[in-house]
Amino acid sequence: MLAASAAFRAAGNPAVAANVVGSMLTRWHYIALVAPLILLVVGRNFRRLVQVLLFAAVLLAAGQIFVDLRIRAIRATAPVAISDLDPTDPVRRRFGALHGLSMMLLALQAIAAAVVVMARFEKKEEDAVMSDDTTIYKVVKNGEEQYSIWPADRENAPGWTDAGFQGPKQDCLRYIEEVWTDMRPRSQRDADTSGGGP
Repeated sequence: MLAASAAFRAAGNPAVAANVVGSMLTRWHYIALVAPLILLVVGRNFRRLVQVLLFAAVLLAAGQIFVDLRIRAIRATAPVAISDLDPTDPVRRRFGALHGLSMMLLALQAIAAAVVVMARFEKKEEDAVMSDDTTIYKVVKNGEEQYSIWPADRENAPGWTDAGFQGPKQDCLRYIEEVWTDMRPRSQRDADTSGGGP
């Protein structure tokens, strides 16, 4: 957006500036479409949020390519420069609407990219904290069959018993994800099974 504004300020002719911006956008389209696709292919262990954002970025880039192709078609078929058309002319109005949509899609791509970068940065910080933790944990559960982790060398908190797994924090958390598939307390599950639930 900033480069487009600079191109229009620097060029004496709006048509020349539009060609320069079109050329920049063509290069941007390659980057905006290919980069998230590559990350989706190589980033199978990314968080679900990151994968969704990358997929959204691909869709946004594809949408922007389509809109920009329509803009170019309008410019190519217009009898005069778009800026020379009357502001109420339907061609100029359609061109303006498509141009606004293109800028919105570009802004959304930038936002998606920023969120992906922040999410990856947070994940790296989280991984660094986890890797510094050399404590061996054990998985524990209470009478309601709710799970947690506890340092293996410490006595269990009252009401909690060993669930039969111990290891590094990440392994324990992964184990809990696998075995604790129903988050309802046991009393609630029993009530729901016997028909005593709401």
